[in-house]
Amino acid sequence: MKRLISLSLAVMMICLLAGCSCGPDKAKQKVTIAWEKGESLFGSTLKEYAAACQSNRTKDIKTKQKLSTGFGEVAKEKNLDKRIGYTFADLNGDGTEELLVSLIDMKDKLNNYVIAAYQYTSGGIKRILEGWSRNTYHLMKDKLILNEASGGASDAEISKLHMRESAFEYMSALTMKYNKKGKIKYYYAEVGKPEAKKKFEVSKKVWQAKCKDWENQVDVNNVKMIKDFKH
Repeated sequence: MKRLISLSLAVMMICLLAGCSCGPDKAKQKVTIAWEKGESLFGSTLKEYAAACQSNRTKDIKTKQKLSTGFGEVAKEKNLDKRIGYTFADLNGDGTEELLVSLIDMKDKLNNYVIAAYQYTSGGIKRILEGWSRNTYHLMKDKLILNEASGGASDAEISKLHMRESAFEYMSALTMKYNKKGKIKYYYAEVGKPEAKKKFEVSKKVWQAKCKDWENQVDVNNVKMIKDFKH
């Protein structure tokens, strides 16, 4: 009986060890396959970015601006190929990853922002987002998009966006506006976009806490540099 119990325990230990060793490998393999598929689908777009990053000549700026408004904004920066990264995320849950091309800042994740996002459709590759310094997009850990936009000194908006099919809609949003007396008013809506009405008004403390919580959810992992794209 003791021998049988010992044998059973030994078999269980082998199974557990096998499970521990195979689990991470399978997960890594799944991620690798997803990247290979994404790079295959969006190869032409990635090639355009890789080529544009290698040259900073003035006459190439127009070519870069065709890629996206955001990319044209940073086109004159030095070592551009070391600052542009890309990743894939299934933003609308349809089983096909979207491509996100981003400006990378290793020191401050909030200085990372999505320059452009692309969707693969039956009609070809479609650009679905464009970001620049005053209208930044960030990928969140739950596959939502955080958008921080400024209309100047008078107002600012921070919102969480969800992609449905090929369009983005507001999940929730924070806005900040000056009233006629020059006092700042803070607004928050759990669903959709807040209106400048009393029922949406919150304190500065609540507004800032919610803003910080959203920013902490920004995902800057799993990014490759465009210079490492194999084409």
